[in-house]
Amino acid sequence: MSPISTVTAPPRVIAATVLGTVLEWYDFAVYGALAAVIGKLFFPSGDPTTSLLIALASYAVGFVCRPIGSIVLGRFGDRAGRRNMLAITMVVVGGSSLLIGLLPTYASVGLLAPVLLVVLRMIQGLAVGAEWTGGATYLIEYARIGRRGFFGGLVQASTVVGFLSGTGVAAILIRVDQEWAWRVPFLIGGLVAVIGLFVRLKLDESPAYLRVQSEGQAEEEVRPGRTRKNWLLLFGIVFGITLYGYTATSWPAFLAGVTELPLADALMTNVIALAVEVPLIVLAGSLSDRVGRRPLMIGATAVFTVGTYPMFLLATSGTVAGALAGQLLFVITFSVLCGPMAALFVEMFPTRVRSSAFSSSYNIAVALFGGTAPFVNTFLATRTGSHVAPAYYLTAGAIVSLVLLVIVRDRHREELD
Repeated sequence: MSPISTVTAPPRVIAATVLGTVLEWYDFAVYGALAAVIGKLFFPSGDPTTSLLIALASYAVGFVCRPIGSIVLGRFGDRAGRRNMLAITMVVVGGSSLLIGLLPTYASVGLLAPVLLVVLRMIQGLAVGAEWTGGATYLIEYARIGRRGFFGGLVQASTVVGFLSGTGVAAILIRVDQEWAWRVPFLIGGLVAVIGLFVRLKLDESPAYLRVQSEGQAEEEVRPGRTRKNWLLLFGIVFGITLYGYTATSWPAFLAGVTELPLADALMTNVIALAVEVPLIVLAGSLSDRVGRRPLMIGATAVFTVGTYPMFLLATSGTVAGALAGQLLFVITFSVLCGPMAALFVEMFPTRVRSSAFSSSYNIAVALFGGTAPFVNTFLATRTGSHVAPAYYLTAGAIVSLVLLVIVRDRHREELD
């Protein structure tokens, strides 16, 4: 039995991992929440909806580089170590955030402004391609059997804390002068990255990674056939999950763009929903250590297959009460789905190739479906004239994830190999 079965993550390891993930998704939440403002300042148009769609498209452009980053940095994590990879992602994510906050707008430099913005989003996307998956891999490799779901839930909850922080900051600043206030959240992100980098550079490698490096791992232990199969399974499962994840965090821009709900109210309801989601994710992750990952995730996707449409009806009713109720139902179900997710995905791959296989499969799916979800949802709603049109798209994704979750093997009681 490997010695890692008795190891648990020390507080500094948890803090360093969570801080980086919070910062990553804080930045993306800020951009998504302020998409309407950014659209007017960097992509001016006579039609506010057109500006919003272009801004959301630039949001998606950042995801184009995620697969490249996941392949390059994921491989680096398998070769040079998890800690070194996480230090690099912190520098790139934080540095890009700081530079975005300093960018001149279209009114100052014309077309150069949106070009620079898109370039920085793409550079940031390279690092994001390995940040969450790298953090999840690192922290879960520290955990013993019976605790991996809990630690995976912490990592996943930290993404929501990031979204919550970013949306909360945006909700406050949206009420003041938008000509300059939009810069503040990005500047804060850059400063926080300095702290995160300092903490991460003091970390040790994960016990699982050190074991493989010291003992070696034979090629037959990796079982390429299993890795390829699980790579495809993970890709398909993420298709549905990522649609719901990025819809949950882009509700403010969607509701403000396609309904009568003011942006400030849309931001407020989203902040409340995200605050409810955080503890539920950790609870679901911990529960999966007892009952398994698959039962919880299968149950949640089954609920989404029949419940997405009525959730959209509530959320797009045009009232604050309806928006809040619809989003609460949405995030409660999503909490059960994503709480066990990180642990399930990490357990699917052997240590020797875990960083690269997990990162590449997950991020290619996210780039194709998650990053484009806010744009597709808004496009479907505005072009069809139906606020609930995106529900059909999301339901299709839930069905795909449900079928594949039935197939995947649950290894929550097995040692990491």
